[in-house]
Amino acid sequence: MTDHTAPQVVRNYLAQLETALTGVSTDVRDGIVAGVAEELSGLDAAAAAERIETLGDPAFIAAEARAESPAPVVTAPAPAAEFGMSSQRWYIVLTTVLLEFGGIVIPLAGWVVGIMLLWASPLWTRAEKLVATIVPPAAAVLVVLGALVLDLMSTTRLPDGDAEPINPLVPTTLWNASLLAPLAAVIASIVIGIVLSRRAWRRTAR
Repeated sequence: MTDHTAPQVVRNYLAQLETALTGVSTDVRDGIVAGVAEELSGLDAAAAAERIETLGDPAFIAAEARAESPAPVVTAPAPAAEFGMSSQRWYIVLTTVLLEFGGIVIPLAGWVVGIMLLWASPLWTRAEKLVATIVPPAAAVLVVLGALVLDLMSTTRLPDGDAEPINPLVPTTLWNASLLAPLAAVIASIVIGIVLSRRAWRRTAR
């Protein structure tokens, strides 16, 4: 059923979707795959990748198909991390709260637990999970780098090689960075947690 002339990203997505739908009745499975293939038909790789992000993880689509199936399908039990408790709304609340405030309550460890719960759930796309994992640490690193650049700009070299502050009112750079870097990571985590919570809430409401 896969169109071999379609971009690789489309073929990969359709193959993952067919695999995720294993055990769903043939009519339902073929209908879903055909509908998605038609929606992605004619798109170039960039446009298809953008559209795939809105369609969501194949595992989540398969979970919805199983939930709406009129008759139970006999198949191998799906991992709980894909189709069980990780698709419940309380799981959304727990995960996003840990992402937003876990690092404050239990420094670093609470945020790490939130990231683990995030990756275990099919409610969020791979891109969303990557953003939540990478952006907060990256924000902290950027603050440190910015502070170091500011420190270099605020000093000058004397003839004997010693560094002399251009502006003696500039605070100690590394001290400021040690305070601002965690704050930047927390702010980024809070913003991301709010966005992910809203998206997952809409997906469970469909």
